[in-house]
Amino acid sequence: FNPEHIAAVKDSIRLITHGKTHFRKKTGTGNVNGQNVNGWFIGYIETHKNIFFATNIQAEQQASGSTASQITLDLLEDMGIWN
Repeated sequence: FNPEHIAAVKDSIRLITHGKTHFRKKTGTGNVNGQNVNGWFIGYIETHKNIFFATNIQAEQQASGSTASQITLDLLEDMGIWN
C-alpha cells in the first residue's frame, strides 16, 4: 500500500496522541428494528510495544459503539495501560 494512504487511514482513526504514543480506534453500532443491539470498539495503542483491543457488546437494546468504547477505556485504565 502507498505509505501516504496508510498515513491517511491512521490519521483518520487517531483519538489522541501523547508524545510518541498514539491511540487509534474505530467504533460501530448495529441497529435492528430501531434498537441498538450490537456495539463494538476496536483499535490499538501505538507505542514502543503495540497494544491491540477489541470489544463487542450485544443486548436487546442500548448496545452501542459509544458504550463499548467506555467499557474498553475503563478496562484499559483499570489495567494501567491508558489513563
